Amino acid sequence: MSDERKTALILSGGGARGAYQVGVMCAIGEMLEPGQMPFQVITGVSVGAINAVSLASGAQDLKKAIRRLAMLWGTLHTQQVFETGADKVALRFGHWLGYVLGGAFGVSPPKSLFDNAPLKELISRETDFAQLKENLDGPVLDALSITASSYAEGLAVAFYQGSVDAADWQRSRRVGRKCEIGPDHVLASAALPFIFPAWKVDGTYYGDGALRQIAPLSPAIHLGADKLLVIGARDGKISGEPVRRDAVPYPSIGQVSGQLMDIVFNDNLEADVERLRRINSTLERMLPERRAQTDLRQLDVLMIKPSRDIREIAGEHAHEMPASVRLLLRSIGALKAPWVLPSYLLFEPGYIRALMALGRKDAEAQADEIKAFLGI
Repeated sequence: MSDERKTALILSGGGARGAYQVGVMCAIGEMLEPGQMPFQVITGVSVGAINAVSLASGAQDLKKAIRRLAMLWGTLHTQQVFETGADKVALRFGHWLGYVLGGAFGVSPPKSLFDNAPLKELISRETDFAQLKENLDGPVLDALSITASSYAEGLAVAFYQGSVDAADWQRSRRVGRKCEIGPDHVLASAALPFIFPAWKVDGTYYGDGALRQIAPLSPAIHLGADKLLVIGARDGKISGEPVRRDAVPYPSIGQVSGQLMDIVFNDNLEADVERLRRINSTLERMLPERRAQTDLRQLDVLMIKPSRDIREIAGEHAHEMPASVRLLLRSIGALKAPWVLPSYLLFEPGYIRALMALGRKDAEAQADEIKAFLGI
């Protein structure tokens, strides 16, 4: 039975924090033999969708695909993700200000804080979607799923493609829909609310997949996986030093926005892993005849997450951000500790490489566990 089990790679969201995933994968790539492919299913959301599509399109040679993804991230700059020109940022910020002050006089609301047109070019250029389709037709990879949030339907939609024998599913506020995945699905999954514009797929606007993804492990499970390797984007420690209540400043718009992003990208993932482990524990305690009466099944899960607070690393590299972006973040109170919003938007080499190094280090520290889990 163990030889028939499917293993899924689950990549979470997190903007620039996606570099940590790449570092983890670099370490895993070095554990693989040439031609070895330990994953049958790959799922991703937001930046995890970008990484997932890249790895799936190169799944016929995963070691090479990982090296290529690492090279791309290692040379990444913010202007390759969204427009950073002072004139364009100022124009967009002015549009927001004009809407706030003059909305009653017919000033239309801006679509987003930043324009991510460069990201579309990057995804289209760096991802071989024809090879992706060939890989997903089998036998290289069973399935790929990326999740986006439908603004019209109020649902988390897991778009999936592959040779796996799966039917569309519907659960509370989340559905699975089979389709041929292309650049628009990826851009929809990575459309951070307010930060990047919503993206249209099949006539409907979508936003970041993490917005309504209350069960991030669900797509991989529906696609037949029963071993889940999860790469997170936040350390598991409770942070924050005790402070005098009269010394706590009122939270700025930037701080609130950063915390909301932290909740969206990380809270549901950690809660879902905790829920899975609790179900496993319950099933272990059930009598065999009672267990046979339920549709629930035990799943193996291994989660790799940062051993260090990524926000601290962002604070060390915040000066690398383009001046126009720093000015905008400072104006909304985000360019200061605890550096939450910058940790998601800092697409610059120093920060990216620091996260990749951390990911590699953390995976190497769990090397024996990872090898045993993947059977490599």
